[in-house]
Amino acid sequence: MKNFPKLLLALISTCMPTPAAKLGTEEDHVRQALFACQSVKEIVKDVKDNTPGPFTAMAEAAKLADEGKRNDAIAAFKEIVAGSNVETRVQLWVWNGLRALGEMPDKKSGTEVLGAILEVPMQGGYDTLAAYTDGTARYLNFSGAAIFWEVKDAQVKELADKFIAASSSIREQAKPRTTPSLPTQGMQLTILTRMGNFVQVEPGPEIINKGAALMFELIRRSKQKSKSDG
Repeated sequence: MKNFPKLLLALISTCMPTPAAKLGTEEDHVRQALFACQSVKEIVKDVKDNTPGPFTAMAEAAKLADEGKRNDAIAAFKEIVAGSNVETRVQLWVWNGLRALGEMPDKKSGTEVLGAILEVPMQGGYDTLAAYTDGTARYLNFSGAAIFWEVKDAQVKELADKFIAASSSIREQAKPRTTPSLPTQGMQLTILTRMGNFVQVEPGPEIINKGAALMFELIRRSKQKSKSDG
C-alpha cells in the first residue's frame, strides 16, 4: 500500500474538522493515553472524589500499595478487572499496577493482544490509529483532527477485531516498548498486552490493510455524522 498515506490524507482533508487543541504531538496526553503504559499513580493523580468507578477503585488500590498493603492492593486491583465489561485500557492500567507489585498474568492471558496501535508518517507528523478489544477506537490525524469511537457497533468492532487479530501475528518478534514517544521514522505497530507493550517497525501489508479498513470506516462515519449535523 505505497499510496496509503496520500489516499488517507485526501479522505481526511474532506471530512474532518480540526479542533482548537492539536492532538497527536509528542507531548499530547491524549495520544500518550492510547498506549495505556502509564503507572496507576500517574493515571489517578487527578481523581478528586469518591464517585464509584474504575479510576476511583484504581486510586484506592494504589493507596493500599503505598501503605505497604501489598496483598490487599493486589486483591483490589484484581477486583477491578474481574467484571466482563471492563474498558480495555483500564485492564491494561490495572495490570501495570499489578506488575509493579510483582504480580504477573499467566502466559496465556499475559500474551493476549488487547489492542493495537498503528503509527503512520504523514507530512512531517504522524497519524495514529488505535483499536481495542472492547470495540472502541481512536484516530489522531497529524493535523490535529481526531475521531474518538466509544459506542458499541458491530461493524466497527468487527473491523477492530480483524486489525487486532492481524497485529497479533507480530507478537513473537516484537520488541518491548516502554514509552509512547513518536517514532523516529517509518511506520510502526504496537500491540498492547497484560505483560506490557511491544513494537514492530514496518508491519506487513495485511496489518496495514486491516488498519486502513478500520480507519476508512471511522472516517466514513465521521463524514456521515457531519452531514447529518449540518
